[in-house]
Amino acid sequence: MAVTDPAPKSADGPRPDFSPLRALRRLNPHHWSAGLVVRGMAELGIADLLAAGPRTAAEIAAAAGAHPPSLLRFLRVCELHELIAAAGDGRWALTGAGELLRSDVPSLRGFSIAVNAPGMTRPWERVAEVVRTGRPATRAAWGMDHWEYYAAHPEEAASYSQTCASLSVEAAEALVASYDVTGARRIVDVGGSPGTVLARLLAAAPGAHGVVFDLEWAVPFARETLDAHGLSGRSEVLAGDFLREVPAGGDLYVLKNVLCDLTDERAAALLARCAEAVPPGGRLLLLDWEYTDHSTHVHANDVEFMVLTGGRVRRFGEYRGLLTAAGFRDCRRLPFVGQEQAPIVLIECVRAR
Repeated sequence: MAVTDPAPKSADGPRPDFSPLRALRRLNPHHWSAGLVVRGMAELGIADLLAAGPRTAAEIAAAAGAHPPSLLRFLRVCELHELIAAAGDGRWALTGAGELLRSDVPSLRGFSIAVNAPGMTRPWERVAEVVRTGRPATRAAWGMDHWEYYAAHPEEAASYSQTCASLSVEAAEALVASYDVTGARRIVDVGGSPGTVLARLLAAAPGAHGVVFDLEWAVPFARETLDAHGLSGRSEVLAGDFLREVPAGGDLYVLKNVLCDLTDERAAALLARCAEAVPPGGRLLLLDWEYTDHSTHVHANDVEFMVLTGGRVRRFGEYRGLLTAAGFRDCRRLPFVGQEQAPIVLIECVRAR
């Protein structure tokens, strides 16, 4: 039955024909838990268990080490979110959406766990407070900032690292298609763990040496990636706080999705450290989300940064203003090959002499 809009509110009180049950259907009450359902399915490994074909709830429960009655109830809500589908004879099959939660193929499994884990969801509980005050909520929720939280919770840090890796593969391919790095000799990826981007840049610039510079807890993830690509002899991973210092001596510096996590004050401090490290004539590449006038997922990202770190998504002119103030010149926007319609900006600039 079609659901009609509730009648306008009466001047004398509540809508006379308002039906809470009918109105609740308009809010799709199961949507509030969608992310947590996805996370649960990912952590239980259900997508992996169904990758080879349909299985019964009892078979899935036995393989997952789950309580069979509870597992069956959970599968029903997974079906509601179209992650699995009934395949007949009491069996369940993986859908296209569910495929995205597999661990044995490129997927969004790590992303789905990380963004729905307590480190991100608990601060979101305070979103109204963030909107009122303009201050991020992670410290209020956990007594520490977002990055300190990951240092204290290595399992969530690992999922976050998987998130960064999965989202960086495609971006790295587009980056080397958009920008010629073959002449680079020392590439410094600031805040670059887990090393996915640097690994691709070094493959495109066989004569270059690379550096990933990130926080101490993020260092092992970058080392693992670079070792897996056979790049340990051409790269190094350094730990430190980029608001205090950035490794010097590179001729190409990369900032991918770093400024979006920073307030304007911290973004300016980071770029000042970069300007100190980049030699005159050295280049800096900035790849980040771009704020648009039409609603896209980037606006959800923007509020997520607001809640978690106090950062924000910026327009091209705002990025250029921060770069120019830090001492960079010739800031130019480059086409991001294959991702021209995405809310992403790629900027090259040169360190002023």
